[in-house]
Amino acid sequence: MFDNHVHCHEFPREELEGYTREWTLVCVSDDLATSKRTAELRGAVRCVGIHPWQVDKAEPGDLEAVVRLAEKAEVPCVGEVGLDRRFVPQTFDKQREFFRAFLRLARELDLVVNVHAPDAWADVVEELRRADVDRALIHWYTGPLDLLETIRDLGYYISINPAVVIQKKHQEVAKVADRRIVLLESDGPYEYRGMRLAPPLINKTVEKLAELWESPRDQVVETVESNARRLWRL
Repeated sequence: MFDNHVHCHEFPREELEGYTREWTLVCVSDDLATSKRTAELRGAVRCVGIHPWQVDKAEPGDLEAVVRLAEKAEVPCVGEVGLDRRFVPQTFDKQREFFRAFLRLARELDLVVNVHAPDAWADVVEELRRADVDRALIHWYTGPLDLLETIRDLGYYISINPAVVIQKKHQEVAKVADRRIVLLESDGPYEYRGMRLAPPLINKTVEKLAELWESPRDQVVETVESNARRLWRL
């Protein structure tokens, strides 16, 4: 199964190696240093980028260095990139500068964009649309329900996190979203309300989706895995 958004660089090596034997990991990066580490991974889908929480800490030249790294390493994805009005609104203008640079790169090289967007859901969708990006995943989507149709029509995807077992807004999203745009993620090893998120918890997500969709577990797995293969062209 796919874990479509996970911070591989934060896991101990042995733990990560255990996951790579059982999961297809889409490994996102936070900054230049972690992008370099991600680019060296084998057996995973590699995403390089600068997280919105890190743009104010970026050194001059870091953005250009990550862009060059994406080109040199021939990665299929930029991420974790995006906009954040909830946690770091004070850097929004700089976030947008960085995000647009990554969108230009994604358009030029036909890369997937792995997107972070708390309270900037409509902003990121509009930026993706304006940049004419073909493939994007908006991770841990808890945005407006009425934006889901636009996301679908643009050919983009959202990912559902193990937090869905307790996060009511995430449950609402999972229930009403077009099933053809739903992917699964862990966002590990992030800590959320006492849960240490990691790939195995995705099994709990599947169980919750089976409940919300009133579908057999195997059918849920078949749907989300087909969606993932379509996004990643695998």
